[in-house]
Formats: sequence, C-alpha cells, structure tokens
Amino acid sequence: MSRRPGIGLPANVTMREAERLAAEAEAAGAAAVWVTDLRRDPYLVSAAALRATSAVRVGIDVAVAFARTPAATAQAAWDLAGVSGGRFVLGLGSQVGPTLRARFGVEADRPAARLRDYVRAVRACWTAYREGRGHYDGEFYSVRQPVFSPGADDPWPAVPIYVAGVNPVMTAVAGEVADGFAAHMFSTPPYIDDVLRPALAQGAARTGRTAPPVMLPLVVGRDRASLARYMTVYCVPSYRRVLDASGLGEEMDAILAAIADRRRSEAAKIVEAHVLDQLAATTLEELPAAFARWSAHADEVGLSVPWYGIDHPAQLALFGDVLRAAERL
Repeated sequence: MSRRPGIGLPANVTMREAERLAAEAEAAGAAAVWVTDLRRDPYLVSAAALRATSAVRVGIDVAVAFARTPAATAQAAWDLAGVSGGRFVLGLGSQVGPTLRARFGVEADRPAARLRDYVRAVRACWTAYREGRGHYDGEFYSVRQPVFSPGADDPWPAVPIYVAGVNPVMTAVAGEVADGFAAHMFSTPPYIDDVLRPALAQGAARTGRTAPPVMLPLVVGRDRASLARYMTVYCVPSYRRVLDASGLGEEMDAILAAIADRRRSEAAKIVEAHVLDQLAATTLEELPAAFARWSAHADEVGLSVPWYGIDHPAQLALFGDVLRAAERL
C-alpha cells in the first residue's frame, strides 16, 4: 500500500467543487481521493472526482449499503470503474440502526450477516455483467435478472470493495469478503492492533483468504478543542467498546453521562483532556508526527477534515491547508 496519504473531500462538496478539489489533490500527490456519504450522493460526487483526474484512485469511505439495493450499488460502481479505467474503490458500511432509520427511512436487522450477503450479491451482479448472464440467491437478497439488457461487459476493470466496521463481528465479515477494511477514526492503536486485526484475520481464515489491508481516516483540525467537539459526535454506546478495550471505560462513562444530561461542552472537555490523544485525530501543527504514528498501525492513511462543528467555507479552507501540509509529508 502507498505510504503517501490519501485525502478526503469535505462532506458537503458540490460536484463542481469535487472536480476542483480532486484535481488539486491529484496534483499534490495524494494516494487516493475519498468521498463520504453524508450529504451528497457519493456515487455522483465520485463521478465528478474521477472526471477531473486521470491517475489517482477515487473511493467512497463509505457508502451506506442498506440505503440502496445491491443491484443499484453494483450498477453505479461498475460504471464508475469502467469510465475511470479501474480507479474506483467501492466502500460499504452498515451505519448504526437509529441513524439508518432517521436518514433513509429503512431498517436492517442482523447488519453483519446482511452486509456479508450484500457484498456477495454485488459481486454476483458484477460477474453477471461481465458474462452477460447470471443471478444471485442469498440469505437476505435475491437478484434474479441483474442483466436486464442483453450483453456482456468484457473486458472490464475489477472493482475493489472496502468494508467498514467498528465491532469485531462486522470486522470479521470484512476479513471474510472485502478487499480492504475501512477503519473508523474513532479508533485507538490498541483497538486496531489487538481487536480489529485479529478479527480481520479470523474472518479471512473462514474463506482461506489473506486478511485485507487497513485504511484509516485521520481527521485534521485547527485546534484540539474543535477536534474534541467533533469526536464527541462518535461517543455513542455502540462505539464504547473502542475505549473500553483501550483502558478508557471510566472516561467513556463520564462522557456518555454528560451527553445524556445535555452537557455536551463538558463531554467535549473530557474527550480533549483524556481521550483525544488516543484517537485518529490531530491538529495541523502535529500532523507529521501523527501521520507517522498512525502509519505504524494502518496500511493506508487518509487525511480528512471535520464535517461537524465548522461550516462549509471553513471546511474548504481547512481542506486546502491540509492538502498543502500533506505535500510536505
């Protein structure tokens, strides 16, 4: 994997902004350009980034899988890979249940098993596109006629799939079916080394595969206080296992209690004082040291800017500063 950092586009970029920023990232030597699924359609934003570049990889970190059918995802990713000559990376994640319902109005039980079946359904669609025929029948998904209009797409570039996870069960699924693992910035070195990597290896062993590489987003802010406010967004019960496994369970108890009492500023102060230095977050000033430190735990690091707590113009300005700093790494 590349030791140059990738770069994540700000969450609310328009397609025109995506074109400009992706071109700037490629010119700056970024290893990849990553798109989020937070505000804009990630496949359209990826198309814009791919159109404006010629060599850099462009991927989604990560698309909410269950918001779209496997066939719809397969079509979009297949066409992006084709038009770009194989530069597109499909990242998929489940998203936590309450957020999935609030954002997309859908529910998905048994997310780990369902995402495993989802990835297999997507790959089956790609095989059908390449061969001109095929179908898929799985535990959760059935795609009887993925090739509705006759014809085979061959030759066609392959599409790597990265799967996101925080808990060991989902991480093992990534090891089982994915080409890469998209770790969360709400991670600590012990959690990656002692929890996530063994889970990846366990999942890979089920199917006789090599454990996939780990891609980690490293969020960059202007100061510690803004980073702490941002990371407080991820202080939710379903993520507490990260801090529990890192010896920070008492701190997480205090953070969750403060959030429950609507004392978010107090929660952010606890994060800043006791937790922030363990998470994949850094200020611009400390970026070189942080990039070196996290590169020892992840196979690929992508730099990103916060999507919460600063407005869009401020995100764009920070992106420019991060990009210039990345050139010096």
